[in-house]
Amino acid sequence: MNRSRVRDFLSAILVALLAWAVPATAQPKRDSLTIGMVEFPQDMHPLITNQLVRSYIHGFARRPVTRFTAEGVLICLLCTEVPSIANGRATVTSQPDGKQSLSVRFTLRPGLVWGDGVPITSRDILLGFNALQMFSPEPGLIGVKVIDDANYTVEFDTARYDFDRLSPDPLPEHLEGPIFRAARDGLEYGRQSLFNRAPTTPGLWNGPYLVDRFTPGEVAGFKPNPRWDGAKPEFQKITLKLIENTAALLANLLSGDIDLSSGLSFDQALALGKDHGDRFEVRFVPSLSVAMMVPNFSNPQLADRRVRQAVLLGIDRKTLVTKLFEGHVPVADGMLAPAEPSRDPNIRKYPYDPARARALLAEAGYKPGPDKILVGPDGKRLSIDLAGASGVRLIELVEQVIQSQLRAIGVEILVRNEPPRVLLGETVRKRTFQGLITFTSLPGPDWIPYARFHSSRIPSPANNLGGSNYGGYNNPALDAALSAAQIELDPAKRQVLWNEIQAIEADDLPVLPLYHPAAVFIQPRWMTGILPPKSLNLPSLAVEDWKVK
Repeated sequence: MNRSRVRDFLSAILVALLAWAVPATAQPKRDSLTIGMVEFPQDMHPLITNQLVRSYIHGFARRPVTRFTAEGVLICLLCTEVPSIANGRATVTSQPDGKQSLSVRFTLRPGLVWGDGVPITSRDILLGFNALQMFSPEPGLIGVKVIDDANYTVEFDTARYDFDRLSPDPLPEHLEGPIFRAARDGLEYGRQSLFNRAPTTPGLWNGPYLVDRFTPGEVAGFKPNPRWDGAKPEFQKITLKLIENTAALLANLLSGDIDLSSGLSFDQALALGKDHGDRFEVRFVPSLSVAMMVPNFSNPQLADRRVRQAVLLGIDRKTLVTKLFEGHVPVADGMLAPAEPSRDPNIRKYPYDPARARALLAEAGYKPGPDKILVGPDGKRLSIDLAGASGVRLIELVEQVIQSQLRAIGVEILVRNEPPRVLLGETVRKRTFQGLITFTSLPGPDWIPYARFHSSRIPSPANNLGGSNYGGYNNPALDAALSAAQIELDPAKRQVLWNEIQAIEADDLPVLPLYHPAAVFIQPRWMTGILPPKSLNLPSLAVEDWKVK
């Protein structure tokens, strides 16, 4: 072989080696992930308040006992088998007074440990129960009995149809137990908890990642948990940072400053799929969520059912979803989405009917004022505050439509949006809003809305502001139906009660349902694992499946 051929041959080998060593200059090695968020929690304790955004953040570092798949199937994450009466793990006992008590046995998977290496045991479940009782007690759930390190029973003094998903999630007894027992009350425990004072403590977490950075309302950072016994996560660093404005969130995504986003509005996600489909895969998946307006029942105007009914009749929700969502989401006729089997299609509906709305308001004693805004018998204008999350373009568009349409029937809507961290962390929890708030609820499958509507769940000092009945709704008839449905084990009989619950809700309107949002999933083309979704409500619960292609 002559010199020139040798030189050419060596050059070819060098080129091949370089090509093998650097597969593509356009696809650099990715071992970190940055996610932009439009909302951010102020604290990190899993039980003190019910915030979807905090549950999303916890999904990276914390695993519950059970969860639902995207198909609505309940599976074990920390347990060995989902309890049922058929498999003998749930036992119903008839009491002398005719009631049925229930004992449900769970077994923890072998080898589970906290991030500091301390084993997860039944005593951690017991602490989780005690903390749950302090903030968000489940009706009928009266205790956890420790059998041994791996086995425990969840005890009910009455039957519960959803017993298979009601195991308390663990809290680290070796870290949180002394703090919990030393606290005078729930508020002090919340302040002293390591979840809030030192969330980077490894022993707080049992998921694929550990929290290694947290600034309230700003940023959270994660690193792999070396003691995680599941599939090893691919990304060596995940950073979640607050970008409160959805326009800025989209700009950051397109510029590459963030890799993923949580909180893009529907129209932005739709445009992203159309204009940048070469970079992002966007999918809209029907979900069980409902977007609604929650009235504060301490407001005398909204306490009048005729006013609530008139407000809903005065909003052209069909046109709203057609214009803003291009028909991808249905109008909400109640709390249950079309995909929910328990939904009663025959409940009372509120089609757009401004004439009927005006008649109801006249019946309630309202007459047009000089500027055409209605005035009540007490001489007060029918002027209602509407609070939502500021910086979220879609919410602002929905509010503008509502404001314009209700003005046409004589109702003045004053939009008073707040940053999400204030709205969710303070205003909603402490019920300081004066009129209506826009809110989205994302229930699990086959969920009786006890926590949303029962009068015992109105946030108050008694439950350490842990209730989810943010409007302060109190209806003894609905309380009774909710309580009865919770304890009915027969599906057919429970459906009768479900229909009663839906009928009361549709007539009395404890909330004003608007539409059922689709779940928006956005996956960069260089990633896999987010689509198809494995956990519809919280994609972070499957973060170990997120990979670089």
